[in-house]
Amino acid sequence: MRYLIRLAIVWFSRQIERFNQFVVAENNCYVMTKLKHCGDKVYFHGAVTIIAPTNVVMQDNVHICNNSYLDARGGITIGENTHISRNFVVHSSSHDYLGSCLPYDDVYHLKPVTIGRNVWIGTNVLIIPGVTIGDGAIIAAGAVVSKSVRPLAIVGNQPPRVLKYREQEHYQRLDQAKSYGGVSGKPLK
Repeated sequence: MRYLIRLAIVWFSRQIERFNQFVVAENNCYVMTKLKHCGDKVYFHGAVTIIAPTNVVMQDNVHICNNSYLDARGGITIGENTHISRNFVVHSSSHDYLGSCLPYDDVYHLKPVTIGRNVWIGTNVLIIPGVTIGDGAIIAAGAVVSKSVRPLAIVGNQPPRVLKYREQEHYQRLDQAKSYGGVSGKPLK
């Protein structure tokens, strides 16, 4: 009996996964119809979220992988033959922190992002508003692109650097007392 229950659970899990894949594919097709321009052979491999798709231009042979997020309020252009890995985030708008509220108000600064032709963007890349990435550039995994990139450049982030150190005595005192934080920093009991 347990074997049959396990079999049923596996079967239902596969059906749910197939259904989820169908929903993602249908959503991606719908989003593509809303783009300002969508070239031939544009593929979304998995879930891709686009804010303001009518401000997006994608040329031919653009591939964007799973769990990518494009905020196109300021406009995004992606050149032909550009391939983008998973967990890609690009923003073309930012909040106004000098406005009338803290930490920021509801005014947006719109700055278009342009990604050239034949660009390869690795996993977990973040692109900041106003950036242009030149033709043939390669952006290494994990990079935060806050300045424009020249054509054919291969860029990544600098090695990690120490910002400062924790107070050693304070750390050791809490560690020895086994004073650890749980969910939302609340003390573990």
